[in-house]
Amino acid sequence: MFKVLLFGSGALGSVFAWRLQESGKAEVTAVCRSNYEAVTKHGFRITSQAFGDHVYRPSFVVRSVKEAVDDDTHYDFVVVCTKALPNLSDNSGLISAAVSQGTVILLIQNGISIEAPFVARYPDNAVVSVVAYIDVAQPEDGVIEHGDNAVLVMGPPSPRLEELAQAWRDGGVDCSVVENIQTRRWLKLAWNASFNTVSVASGGNNSRKMLDDPECRKLIRRLMDEVYCLGEAATGAPLPPIMGIDGPEALIAFTDSPGRVVIPSMLMDFWAKRPLEHAVILGNPIAIARDLGVDVPCMQAVYAILRMVEKGYLSL
Repeated sequence: MFKVLLFGSGALGSVFAWRLQESGKAEVTAVCRSNYEAVTKHGFRITSQAFGDHVYRPSFVVRSVKEAVDDDTHYDFVVVCTKALPNLSDNSGLISAAVSQGTVILLIQNGISIEAPFVARYPDNAVVSVVAYIDVAQPEDGVIEHGDNAVLVMGPPSPRLEELAQAWRDGGVDCSVVENIQTRRWLKLAWNASFNTVSVASGGNNSRKMLDDPECRKLIRRLMDEVYCLGEAATGAPLPPIMGIDGPEALIAFTDSPGRVVIPSMLMDFWAKRPLEHAVILGNPIAIARDLGVDVPCMQAVYAILRMVEKGYLSL
C-alpha cells in the first residue's frame, strides 16, 4: 500500500485521490482546509459521468500538513494540487513536514516552470511534473461534479512512478509516464493560455460565447499558435497530440464540439474573486520567450489585461 498525502483537496485533487484509493493500492491522507468540515461530516459527494455517483472518504482527513505527520510518518508520495501562484508566495515549503528521504513529490498544477521552487527546496527528492486533463468543479464545499474524462501524463519516468501510474490505471484513470513531460506541459498550456485567459480578459465568458464571436475566436487561435511556436522552441521538440487532438485547429474544434460548454478554471477564480494563475500560464512563458527571442504579442497583451483585472478586485 502506498502512503499518499494529498495537498490541495479541491475538485481536481479529490477525484484523482478517489480513483487512486479505489485501486486498493493506496492509503490517502487528504489535507482539507476550507472544506474540512464538509468532508469530515459527509465525505466528498461526487457526481461523475465517468465513474458514477459516489461518496468518497479518504483514509484520513486533516486540516494541515502538520496534523498529517507524527514522528514516524513516512509518505511515499506527496501529491500537490494547489493553484500555482509564485507571484504571491512560494508554496513549496508548505509540504516540508511531510517530505522525508525517498518521498516523491508530484505536482498536478497548471503552467510552466512550476517545478523550480520544489526542486530547489528538495534537491534530494524526486519531483514529478504531472499534466491533468479533467472536467471537474466543486460548486460547494465537498460537492464534486465530474465529467467524462480523467487523464494524467507524468514524468520523468522511474520504476516507482510506473507503479503509481498502474495504481491510477487500476482505478480507471488514463495515466501515462513519458520521457519529455515538458512537451505535454506546453501542450496543455495551449488551451490554458488561450481559453482560460481570454475567458477573463473578455469580461467573463465561457467557451461557447468566446467561439461564437469571430474576433474572439481569432484571438484564441493566435494565442495557441504563439504557444505552439514557443513551446517547440523551448523544448526542442514538436508538441505531441493528446487524445487524438493534434494542433491548434483540432484543439479548437474539440472545444467547439456540439453541446460542449466549458467554464475555464480561471473564469471560476475570476467569479469568486480569487487570485489568477497568470504568472505560470503567461508570465513565465513570456519570460522564456524573451530569452529565446520569440515574439508573443498576443500573450503579452492578455497578460497585461489579466494583471490589471486581478489587481482591481484583489485591492478592494
